[in-house]
Amino acid sequence: MKLRVLLICALLLPLALSQTTVAQTPRVLVVGDSWAAEMWQDGAHEVVFTSNGVGQFSAVGTTTTESGSTAAEWKQPAKLQLIADALLANPGIDIVQLTVGGNDFLDAWSTSLTPLQVEALKQAILFDLGIIIDFILAQRADIEVLLSFYDYPNFRDTRTGLIGALFCTPLWNDLGQPTPAQLNAAAIDFVDAYAGIADAHPRIHHVRHFGLMQNKYGIDMLPPGLPLPGEANLPSPLTAMRNRAGLGRDCFHLSPEGYDHLVQNLYDGYYQFRFETDLFADSFE
Repeated sequence: MKLRVLLICALLLPLALSQTTVAQTPRVLVVGDSWAAEMWQDGAHEVVFTSNGVGQFSAVGTTTTESGSTAAEWKQPAKLQLIADALLANPGIDIVQLTVGGNDFLDAWSTSLTPLQVEALKQAILFDLGIIIDFILAQRADIEVLLSFYDYPNFRDTRTGLIGALFCTPLWNDLGQPTPAQLNAAAIDFVDAYAGIADAHPRIHHVRHFGLMQNKYGIDMLPPGLPLPGEANLPSPLTAMRNRAGLGRDCFHLSPEGYDHLVQNLYDGYYQFRFETDLFADSFE
């Protein structure tokens, strides 16, 4: 059953899910670029937390998500202060879900870069990401950072319509007209480097999303259920990409249902253990 259908059922059965009627406690601060902004605006955390029986917890992201923003921007003092202010205003938040780096990558990477240039770009983004993470962890000793990055884009099937003409095709040209395999390989390489940060720190966690949309929707002649990371030589399926008011499908951003699946993946890989551990500990207090 789809997550949004589950949410409707939860709202119709308040006695079965009584936690949806109690005051919500902000536990998550969503920080970052358009993927962070859209899943926050779509209410994906509310959908997923409620459908998994932890609707008493909520996410905050009004001032800390901005479409088009980069890691290079979020490391600046004014942006970091937005994070500090949001944490100060919500002392119950102990998880910061961070999604940055995608725009830095798309703004600079292309098929024409040499391996040395790719490595320099990777290290620059890692440096900026490290500043942001260090700042967040320094705010309070109880805060953990959850790194949530991206799934495969789809520049193969989105270069038509107004969105294709204005955004997807020009960006694909700027990237050097990569095949899905080329672009996915580069994205995986970058995210592998980002994920290494989590391996070195007990308060930093990472949940990988590559192949998730292929798993949920299938791709080409392949049915849903593909094991992650899916087929790295193929894009995310067109049905998973955001429909921009009938003007065409987005090449990079997910549909609201797609973000529901992404947050569910975060729940399965991190939030469930964190929330259930806390609830279990609370039951003995």
